[in-house]
Parts: sequence; C-alpha cells; structure tokens
Amino acid sequence: MTLKTIFACILAAGIAMSAAAQDLKPVKDKQTQKYGYQAKDKSWVINPVFDNAKRFVDGYAEVTVGEHIGLIDANGDWVFPAEFDDISRFYKNGLCELMRKEGRTKLRGAGDQTGRIIVPVDCQAINIPRKEGLITAKRIASGGALDGEPAWGVYDQRGREIFAPQFASAPNFRNGAAIVKSAANGLEGVIDENGRVPVPFEYLSVGTYGSEYVSLGPDFTQTLWDGALRKMRSAPLPGSVKPYDPQGNAVRAAAWHSGNDCIGVRLHRNTVKTIVGGVNLSHDGKVSCQDVREINWGRGGRFLRLEPVPFEHESFEDEEWFGQLNDPYDDHTKYWLQARLYEADGTLVDVVCDAGSVLATFDGGLIYRPAASLEHPEKLPLDDLLILNDINTTGRNRFSMLLSHVQEVSGYSIYDNLGITRQDVQMYMQPTVYARRLIEIAEGDNIGITSYQQPDMAFLRSPAARELMRAPLFRYPYHMGEVLNCSVHIRAEGIDVDLYENLICRFDDHITDPPYRMSGTEEIYWGPNNARTVRLSVEPVSGNVTALEDDITKTLTHYQIVLSLYEEDGSWLRTLARADYADYVQQGVIVFDRLGIAVVAPEVLRLADRFGRFSSWSYARSGRDARGDVIHTLHLPHAERLPRTLSALEQAAKGGFAENRFTGRRQWSY
Repeated sequence: MTLKTIFACILAAGIAMSAAAQDLKPVKDKQTQKYGYQAKDKSWVINPVFDNAKRFVDGYAEVTVGEHIGLIDANGDWVFPAEFDDISRFYKNGLCELMRKEGRTKLRGAGDQTGRIIVPVDCQAINIPRKEGLITAKRIASGGALDGEPAWGVYDQRGREIFAPQFASAPNFRNGAAIVKSAANGLEGVIDENGRVPVPFEYLSVGTYGSEYVSLGPDFTQTLWDGALRKMRSAPLPGSVKPYDPQGNAVRAAAWHSGNDCIGVRLHRNTVKTIVGGVNLSHDGKVSCQDVREINWGRGGRFLRLEPVPFEHESFEDEEWFGQLNDPYDDHTKYWLQARLYEADGTLVDVVCDAGSVLATFDGGLIYRPAASLEHPEKLPLDDLLILNDINTTGRNRFSMLLSHVQEVSGYSIYDNLGITRQDVQMYMQPTVYARRLIEIAEGDNIGITSYQQPDMAFLRSPAARELMRAPLFRYPYHMGEVLNCSVHIRAEGIDVDLYENLICRFDDHITDPPYRMSGTEEIYWGPNNARTVRLSVEPVSGNVTALEDDITKTLTHYQIVLSLYEEDGSWLRTLARADYADYVQQGVIVFDRLGIAVVAPEVLRLADRFGRFSSWSYARSGRDARGDVIHTLHLPHAERLPRTLSALEQAAKGGFAENRFTGRRQWSY
C-alpha cells in the first residue's frame, strides 16, 4: 500500500468519524448531574462523566473535568486529557494551541490531532501557522548567555527545534528568510527556514533593499547583500566614527563616559593642555597652560582618548611601576591609563603615552600624569596634562585658568582613578549587559551622524535661493557665543529668553538603508581655534504645511530654515538642525523656540553685562543655573510670534540687522 493510499484512508476515516460525531449531542444526566453524549435515539454513546461538555466540531469535543478542559474524539477517547485551561480549534495543518495557567501566568504550547504535544506547554507566547509554515514560541532559554531568560525560538510542525530560544521577537519568514534580533547581544541578522544563519547577528540593523539586503554595522558601515544573502560590498556612512572599543573588557566598558567625564570621551586640542611649572595640589590656584607640542593634531579633526588598558608586559609582572593601576579585588589584574590619538573617523594614529594615571580632579576636569614609556623607554614622559570637560575652551596656545576644588586622587586603584565602582565592573561582566553597552557606545559616539548629509547645495546656488535669502540674517556667519541654547518664558507683556553659555543640539538620526533610528544630544565643538561658524539658509521641503510659506517668489513651495556648521576655511561641515520657522526675530535676537536655540548679536550680551540694559525696549540680567553655568535673561516686552512666511521673516530681520556698505562688515542696530 502506498503512502498516498494510507493518507487517503486516514482522511476517509477522519471524515467518517467527524460525520458520526455531528449526530452526538451533549446531554446532562439528571441523576448524576454529569454530561455525556447521546445519539438521536437518546441512547448514551459516551457515558455522562464530565462536568461540562460542548458540541463536536470537526470530530472533536471540548469537555470539562473539575476546573480543567480536555479534548475527546467521537469514541469518547481522550485526545488531550483535562489538564488545560483553553484549547483552540484545529487549524488546517492539524495543529491546535493549548493553554494552562500557573497562578496568573498563562503558558501555551501546541498539539496535533493524534494528541501529541508538538511544543511543550511552557511558552509565554506562541504563533502557530494556520496552514504550512514554522511555529515560533517564546520560552525560557537553557544555557548560554540567556540561561533562564525568555526568548523566541523556531520549530517545525512536527516539533523539531529549528532554532533554540534566542531571539528578541518572533521571526517573520518571507521567501524562506527572516530578519531577526538576537536577545543575547541586541544585534540583528538573517536566518532561514533550514536553520542556517547566512547573515550573523553582528549588525545594528538589517533591512531589505528591493530583492537584496542591506545591513548597518556597529562601526556604522553599510553592507549590501544579494538576494542569496552573499556579501557584495561595504562602505562607511559619511561622518561616521569608529566607536570606542571595550575589547571584551568589563573595566573598559564601565569606564566609557562613566564616573569621570573625561575617560573614554573624545578630547580635542582645546581640552588637552600642558601645565607649565606644575600645580600645587594643596589648594586652589591659577595655573599656566599651553598646547601639548608632542601631540600631532594634524588637520583633519584628530582627537585623543584616555583609555584603561590591561597591563600585559610579562617581564615587568613583579615590578611596581609608577602609573600602574591595580584592581584591589584581583591581584593578577593591572592596568595603564593610556593616551591614544585617533583620526577623525576613529582610526588609531598613535599611542601618545602608554602608561599614566589620574593625579587629581577639579571642577571642570582632571590632571593626567604620564609615566615613562614601557614600549619606548628612550622617550621622555610628557609633562602633566590638564584634561578639560569643556570642549570649547579657548583656542589660544597659552593661557591661565583657576583650578577650583582640586582633589588629589590617592593611591593607584583602578576604581579611584577612573571614578567607577566594583559594581559597575561586575555589571558589565554579564554578557547581555555588556552587549547592550556596545550598542550604547556605538550610538553615543555617532550621535548626529545623519547631519553629515549635506543641505540642497544645488538649490543654495540657484537664483531662487538668493532671492529667498536676501534677509540680512541669512548673509552673515555666526560665531561661538552667538549661537546658544535658550528657553522661552511667556510673560504678561512679551517674553523672557534665558540664554545658556553653550550649544547642545538634539539629533534625531533616521538612517534609511537599513532603517535605524537613534536620538541623543551633543555639545557642538567649535574647532581647535573656536573659529567655526554657523550659517542659516533655507531649503525646500515637500508635504510640510507647518514650514515657511514662500510668499516672495510665489511658487507655492514651503521652506525650512537650516542651521549648518562651517569649518574655519568656509567649507561645510555638518547640519546642526532644521526648523520649520523662526519663532521670534527682534533687535539682534533670533529665537527657535522648538529647537531651544537662539542666535544673538555679541553686542547684546556685551552691553547687557556692562550696563544691565541695552535698549529702550529690553533689559538683561545674569545668573547661574543649578550646575553653575551662566544664564543671561533677555526680556522682550513686545515680542510676538512671527507669521510663517518668508516675507515676515525678512521684514523682522530688517529691524535688527544692518550692513555697513563701506566695510562690508556686520553692524547691529538697536
């Protein structure tokens, strides 16, 4: 007998049983108060032994014994004993969903028409296909980094495990493949229905690109894969930075931006200075600072990082070298606090100092003491370095500053020097927590990456752009101290504008290929000489009715205002923000309320500091916020929100900006 004949017989038997079962009705026996099933002649076909019973559907009936549900066939035999709290109907593929409760928790599984449990009833969630396809279930993982944690696994319709529980969400297979995220490391890859992983779980995001795939790596490199999931080519996203690499070390992971603000962050020439003549740690006082001549900062935005690096010199194992940091909880683990120089894209250039430690901290930074080089003992160590938190410290080669609240760091404990705790380190020893840290570092080091996509330069060179940008506020570059964070307070008469002495932009990065989104804030670095500038421009935008209406050239187009950062030589560097409109433009002040950014004439703050008042219609006062940062408050008594038109913006700008025709330089009118 052939297999086809056997299936035909089983199907025929099932149909016959189903037809016979339809003639049976659930009946309650008056004597026993139990339910059974009677034929049309009211004879008992299935004896009344159940506490409740439902009609037969497709040859099976749901019955209750006590508080639990089971499933019987037309002969009264158990398909599933009464051990469940819910049983679904059988789908076309012969599978059903089973559910039982443990307290308030509902556990689910899958069974077939023979009564076999296909997927154990221990799943937090389960997806059973109605026809052909794979089963996905959320279960407790056993072993590995996810041991004891819930994750999604994949099973075939016979219950064979295709993928053990390991995914953050249920895989959705299309054309035999599914893009999934690993629950262990939070990274995405691609799996297929045969249990293979053609694209490993090594990417921040994976998406489809027509019939092909595209992935985004933690180093913000895009990779294109063909329809057969073969790697084709890769390229870094413009403006991306290779992120800080913990190298599998929990101390390095904990040190990034933790405890001390200077550890693991990008340090520029402005924030790394040599202390001339040393520093007295016994009290606060002035120090003389100058550029570090031994560091070649190059011309392309190189940066320095202080990084804890495990000590691996076997010949010095028993030596106590100056600058060597010890782990008091592990006698065999020692570290150096290295100073490493990187290119703007995060490529290592040089180890400026391969041994050192934190000598002291103060308000605004720390003092780093280099030690003699083990790799190059012939090199003399650097002088003590002043490392400043403020990335926009004056760009002068030499200056003096007051160090306040100086505190010497005692001993050479890795925890004291880095400002971290043992609990921080232990936390990052957990594989899943460490994996999430890697994503946090990758995003943190690349916040604002999509702002490296240029504005519409072709439009900016067009006659239409020149016509639309004829207002004075578009014609001048704005320098450091003229573009500030702000907050607006509406008063009974006008508004108050609080101005802060920094520029922190919020970036909402939306990468399209593959889809990936991240948000964060970043303090804007004004260059090694603080000579970068911000320019305003307009850019056409479609489908945005809240943007500025073009009532100048009458093209029925809407425009956004774009704030862009330019390098000292005038080359475009990055886009800081886009605003649908300017909220207020008045007497040398441009306020973008929704962005929290204001453009202010330098004379406004200078005169406010000097006289307290700078015009007949506004006054200023200065104070400090909770962090001690200076706040200037401007009061604009007649400020009103501008209409969202280009002509209104142009007209408002004429009242606060004027051009000296003889020098071509900027003048501010009051």
